[in-house]
Amino acid sequence: MKKRLILIVLLIFTVLLASCEQGPVLRLYNWGEYIDDDLVAQFESEYGVRVKQIAFDSNEVAVTQIKAGNQYDLAIPSDYAIEQLAKENLIQQIDWTRITTFNPTTDLADGLSAILDKVAQGADGFDLLDYSVPYFWGNVGILYNKEVVAQADLVGWNLLHNNSYKIAFYNSSRDAFMPALKATGAVTINNPTTAEFNAAVLWLYTGLTSQTDVITDDIFEAMLHPARYDVAVTYSGDANYLMGENDKLGYFTPEEGSNVWVDGFVIPNNSNLELAYQFINFMLEYDHALQNTEYVGYSTPRKDVFEDVLAPGGSFEDFSDSYNVRINDNDEVYRYNAVLKEQMDTKWQEILANKGYDGEDGLGVTTVIAIVIIAVLITSSTAYGIVKKRKKI
Repeated sequence: MKKRLILIVLLIFTVLLASCEQGPVLRLYNWGEYIDDDLVAQFESEYGVRVKQIAFDSNEVAVTQIKAGNQYDLAIPSDYAIEQLAKENLIQQIDWTRITTFNPTTDLADGLSAILDKVAQGADGFDLLDYSVPYFWGNVGILYNKEVVAQADLVGWNLLHNNSYKIAFYNSSRDAFMPALKATGAVTINNPTTAEFNAAVLWLYTGLTSQTDVITDDIFEAMLHPARYDVAVTYSGDANYLMGENDKLGYFTPEEGSNVWVDGFVIPNNSNLELAYQFINFMLEYDHALQNTEYVGYSTPRKDVFEDVLAPGGSFEDFSDSYNVRINDNDEVYRYNAVLKEQMDTKWQEILANKGYDGEDGLGVTTVIAIVIIAVLITSSTAYGIVKKRKKI
C-alpha cells in the first residue's frame, strides 16, 4: 500500500512538473537580483510567456556556459564579455528594426552615449550596439562613512592604503587591479606593461594588511547603519542602494580614473527571437525602465528616465555622484583581453593566499545547507531556476 501511494505521489509530481513546462518559455540568463521580479511577472501575464531565470555570478561563467551550448534566449553580460561573445560568433547582431520602444540614436542617456562612443573609437574599436541593447551601466568607486572619513582624503585610490580607516577591497581580480593600476600610473588598465603590472601587484600587496578585509556581497549588510567599514570599493548602483539605506554614507570616484562599464541584452545563437525582442521592448518602455532602475539602483539607458530620476523629487536626486555616471579622461572600459585576465586572476589569488584570505578548507554547515537548497530548487524547478546573487559582481 505504501509503495502504491509513493508511486501515485511521484506520478502527480511528474505531471505537475510537466505542466509547468507547457507553453512558451523565455530563458533569461542574468546576474542575480538584477531585475525587478514584479516586472517579470507582469511580462508573463501580458504575453502568456513563462520566464525562466538562470543566474550567473561572473562574466567568465556566462561566456563558458554559452560556449558550452546551454540554451538561453537572452543573456545580460558586461561589455568585454559581449565583445568576446561577438568575436567568437556566439551571439547574433541586434536587429534594431525589431526594437520599437527605444531608439539608440535619440534615446540614449548622454553619459552612456559617451561611453559607447569611446569603446567604438580607434583601430580596435568595438560598437557594443551592434551586438547588444544597453540594460544598465555604471562605474566602480569608493563608498565611505561621511562621519569618519575626512574630506581631504577623498582624492585618489591611495585612500585604500590609509591605515587610519577600516577598509574593504572588492574580491574580484579586475576590481582589485583597476584601482592598483590607476593608483600607480599605468597608461591603461587594458594593456599594462610588465613594469606597470608588477607595480600594481606591489600596490595590492602593500594595501592588503591585517586591518583590511576583502568582501563581495557582504557589503550589503556591512555598510548598513552602523557601517562596519569606513571605506569600501563598490559599484555605483550598489552604492545607490546602500546610501538609500544609510544616510551616513557617501560615494566618490578617484581622480586617477575608474572602470566604467555597460551591461547589455545579447541574443545567443538559436534563441527564440520573437520572445527575446518582446522582452527587450517590454523592459525598455518608459514606465518599465523607470520601475526597474528604481528597484535595481543602476543607471538606466533611457535618457528621459535618467533625467527624470535625477530631477528635483526624483528617486536619485540625492545620489547624483553615483547615479549620474560620466566617463572622464582617465576612465576606461575593460576590453576583452584573455591573457591579461588570466594574469590578474592568478596573481590576485596568490595575493589573497599570501595575505591569509584563502578561506577555510572544507564545507561549512551553511554551505551544505545551501547545496541542499540548490538541489531542491533544481529538482522542483518552477518559474525561476538557480540561486541568485545580488546585483553585479
